[in-house]
Amino acid sequence: MKIFVKTPLIRSIIIFMTIILSIIYTPVVVQSESWTVGDAYFQGVHLIEVEQDYDAALQIFHTILKYDPKHPESHFQIGNIYRLIGQPEKAKIYYQNAINLRPDYLSAYYSLGIVELELAKYINALEAFKEAIRIDPDFSEAHYSLGSTLLGLEQPTRAIDSFLIAINLNPNDYQSLYGIGISYKKLGEEQNAIPWLLKALELKPDYGEAFYELGMIYLSLGQEQDALSSLERAGHYLPKQADQIYYRIGMIYEKEQDYSKAIEALEKATRHNEEFPDAYYFLGWLYNLNGQFEESIAAYEKVISLKPDYPDAYYNLGWAYSDKEDYQKAAETFQKAIEMSPVDADSHYALGWVYGKLENYEEAKKTYQETICLDPDYAYAHYGLGMSYLALGERSMALEEYKILKNLEQNIANLLFDQIYP
Repeated sequence: MKIFVKTPLIRSIIIFMTIILSIIYTPVVVQSESWTVGDAYFQGVHLIEVEQDYDAALQIFHTILKYDPKHPESHFQIGNIYRLIGQPEKAKIYYQNAINLRPDYLSAYYSLGIVELELAKYINALEAFKEAIRIDPDFSEAHYSLGSTLLGLEQPTRAIDSFLIAINLNPNDYQSLYGIGISYKKLGEEQNAIPWLLKALELKPDYGEAFYELGMIYLSLGQEQDALSSLERAGHYLPKQADQIYYRIGMIYEKEQDYSKAIEALEKATRHNEEFPDAYYFLGWLYNLNGQFEESIAAYEKVISLKPDYPDAYYNLGWAYSDKEDYQKAAETFQKAIEMSPVDADSHYALGWVYGKLENYEEAKKTYQETICLDPDYAYAHYGLGMSYLALGERSMALEEYKILKNLEQNIANLLFDQIYP
């Protein structure tokens, strides 16, 4: 479960007025021009918010701190820059500096909480958001983020209370509606989760996360068609996660034995992620079921190119070659599967079967014997061994395999007996 945290909603007018009242206008040289601290500060904010030139902004704020080390707004903005460039630990230091200099610094507490939440340090985040709410009880974003933190702490009931307060303060807060849905899901009350997620979608019709969670809930409730519809929309609105979503859709269709739609979904998954071995693996299997042997072979070869240590891919590729009646390639592929997984009885059996097709009965006999050493009750291996003995003119040995098969699988034993005594 992923809760998306809002970007801090800084109330610009309040902050700017606070800055104007608090800044001491000391001359400072920045970029070779004589400015006041206030001028420099606002240029730095402009570089962050408009130009996204973080290096230049960082230089300005550090220059301000050389002249006024106790300038809380500059510490705060440096924290913002470090958060934006992916250095959260540094961001935390500067947010804390701002708080130390101004104990009622609402935005600094909130931003510190966001960083702690992103780092999954939920206890720290909880304390920061509580302080933000202490300063401004009507700060709806802080109530939402507190709810997200409580979810991280596996306290969904308390999270619901925080989300409800956020919604009371801001009825259009679709993220808190989503949060309540997720909370009910965590509580195992999936039916109660559905209306909240639907309400979130009324406010934000392209809310991919809500569609995804709805799809997963519908799936757990056995409502496959509703699940598929929601997941399809999730895949559309969440391009970065579309590969996994379409893969899941493909698995649902495969379970329903709707192989053409399963193939379509998995092909979408691979279009979104061309390096997705599991999607190619199941595509290979489904292509084979659909009689598309060339496509099956190409899919398994793609798996192997991405994940060379995938023995099941070699095994299935071998059967794809067999279905295409390319038995020599099949034998080579099954040999590779055995090299990678020497104790896999199925791969040994498959190689024996292919040797039989190649009329290499001595190798077939040897390979079936290896299969039986690995799995003494492998009925088809006993049958294949019996057939190999017959092909080599060893009828009495074939009869011994019939005797063994009688205790394993009578129907297969009868098939062998009919070959021994046609």
